[in-house]
Formats: sequence, C-alpha cells, structure tokens
Amino acid sequence: MNREQRKSSYRGYILLGVLYVLIKIGFVSAGYLHPGAILHGFIPSVLTFIAGAFALKECQKPTGTFWHKTMMVLPVLIFIITPIYMFLKEKSEWLAQGRLAILIVYGLLAILQFLLALRALKEIGKQSILI
Repeated sequence: MNREQRKSSYRGYILLGVLYVLIKIGFVSAGYLHPGAILHGFIPSVLTFIAGAFALKECQKPTGTFWHKTMMVLPVLIFIITPIYMFLKEKSEWLAQGRLAILIVYGLLAILQFLLALRALKEIGKQSILI
C-alpha cells in the first residue's frame, strides 16, 4: 500500500469519527432525541478525530505509535460504552424512540473505524519490516 492509500485510511477514520456527532444532530433535529444527546456524539467525535489526526501526522514513522494504538482502542470503547450508557441513562426506554437505530449506527461506525485502524497498523508493521 502506498503512502496515499495509507493516508486515505486515516482520513476515512477521521471522517467516520466526525459522523458520530453529525448523526446525533440529525436524530435530534428529527425529534428522536433530546438536545443533550449531542454531547454523547461530540465526545467520541472529538476523541477519534484527535487520534486520527495525530496518527496521520505521524504516519511516516516506521513503528506503531501511541496514536495508532489509540485509534484501535477508541472504537472498541465506543462499541462497549454506548449501549451501557444508553441503558443506564434511559432504563426501560433505552431502545425506544430511535435509540436502537443510533446504537446500530454507532456500532457500525465503531467496527469500520476499528477495521481502518487495524489496516493502518498492519501497514506500519509491513513498513517497519522493509526498513
């Protein structure tokens, strides 16, 4: 994989991170969620954006850095924390009124981000073997 293809993995990761908050804004605008729910979308957006941006900046380095490993961990945390947070916050109504759709979308975004991070980390490993 050449340098531009690797950079597209990082950019895709960042774009998926931005979608967390944009999707929440869409659901709030449609009336499915209360405005405070945007904060829950903002937190993973900011964290994954920062991790992806710093990893993109350091993609020239031959070994995996802290940011590349953080790119792997954040989607897993989002995948685990989101349903727990929704359940604790909403109790018996946690999958009602559009929340199941958010849970599915967040799960898919987290899986895609994890796969992109895994792809980038594998390419860094291949690069370090060649050096």
